[in-house]
This record gives sequence, C-alpha cells and structure tokens, in this order.
Amino acid sequence: MGILDRRKKKAPLSPQPAAPEAGRKPCGPPLAEIARLISYGDEAVLQEVSACTADPQAWFAAHQDRYEERGVLSGGDLELVQWLGLADILEEHGCVCERDWKDEKEDFIFFVQNLKGFREQSLVLDPAWLDGEDDIPAWCHVLAEKWSSQEVRMAAIDMDSDSYVLFPVPSGQFPALQKAAREIGRTIHYVER
Repeated sequence: MGILDRRKKKAPLSPQPAAPEAGRKPCGPPLAEIARLISYGDEAVLQEVSACTADPQAWFAAHQDRYEERGVLSGGDLELVQWLGLADILEEHGCVCERDWKDEKEDFIFFVQNLKGFREQSLVLDPAWLDGEDDIPAWCHVLAEKWSSQEVRMAAIDMDSDSYVLFPVPSGQFPALQKAAREIGRTIHYVER
C-alpha cells in the first residue's frame, strides 16, 4: 500500500435498518455539529455539509462516483448518503484520513501528520514510537499515551467497513462527538485497544 492510495474500492456496505419515520431525527444538526468539531469550524466544510444534508438526493447525484467507490449504488438510504458524505467532505478538507485496517506504518504516519487536527493541536509523532509490525489500534494506543499530557487521542468515524476514518480529538470534545453521532444512530469511537 503506497502513500498516494487515497481511494480504494470498498465492498458494498450493508444497508442500515431503516428507523420508523416517526422516530427519525433530522441528520442535519448532528452532522453539522460533528463537522464543526472535527474541522475546527472550517466554514467551507460546514457549507458542504449543509448542502449534503439539505438535499441528500442531489448530493448523491452530484457525487455518485464517490459513493460507487464505497459500493453504494443507490441514493435511497438518505441517512447513509449523509453519513458517507460527511466523511468524504472531512477527508477532502484534510480533517480526517481513511486508512485500511492493514495500513503500513509509514502511510499511517504520513496521513495522520497531515491532518488539520494534528496541526491545530501542535502534536508530535515520532516514527520511532511505532512498531511497523503493529496495526492501527496499537499505534493509536501508543499515541494516546504519548499525547496524554495534551489530552488528545485518535478517534474514528465508524463506517461499518474494514477501514478507519481517523482524526485526533481533544478528550474534552469527544463526548459531544459521541452524542451527536448517537442522535442519528451512528458511532464515533476511540481507536486504541
């Protein structure tokens, strides 16, 4: 796997069970909150997320190639369209990086060091800290220990796939991210074991 392997073909995602219409909450406000926290209030990110949540069918049609890369061939599940749209928008703006579960150490380091949150939090990542034989959860465990004085850990947007959509998050912001994700039946979690 090379440094420039940003997009990979994904196995088709299994559709999420549809919630009853009466019990559904709009995705817009929780997705906007997630985007605001992860992007540090980046206005371009917030505008794109707003466009995605305002008209998910139009967003799907305009970005169908991205969804096809993820194995999503239909825009019928509007909640899934918005969730995947959020991840893609954040990745395009350097706020998250999507890494395969069997990522190589050098690629992991390259992408994590180029994240907006890495720069915003003035984080350091010494390659000597990580064992090339380990995996992403093990590397994130090491980073949690190394960044403990800054109270920052690596988190992931759960995509129900074998990849990690990674970003560093201050521990104080993590509960708000989890809460917003839960409001729409999704998950954001810490990555380390």
